[in-house]
Amino acid sequence: MHKLLVTYTRPRDVDAFEKHFGEVHAPMVRRIPGLKKLVINRITGNSIGTDPSLYLIVGLQFGPREDFDAAMASEENAAAGQDAVEFCRATGSRFEVLIAHED
Repeated sequence: MHKLLVTYTRPRDVDAFEKHFGEVHAPMVRRIPGLKKLVINRITGNSIGTDPSLYLIVGLQFGPREDFDAAMASEENAAAGQDAVEFCRATGSRFEVLIAHED
């Protein structure tokens, strides 16, 4: 199974981030071809009791490598990526996209 893991830092404007993520961004992501599962993890704390820098960790799960490659090359993925750039800039968050393979 191939995955994209996207980490988002705590936004400056949490309400605007949540509204856009829930109403616009997540629905865009769900339209990426070949997506098997979308997992949204809201960070509630860390092991040392300080404010965590991360706000969300989002997992996009795909099947075989061919499906993953097709999804990454899709117009839907490009649109979701551009949307992430724009809404993170507007809400004061940053994101990082990681590629993983589940053994």
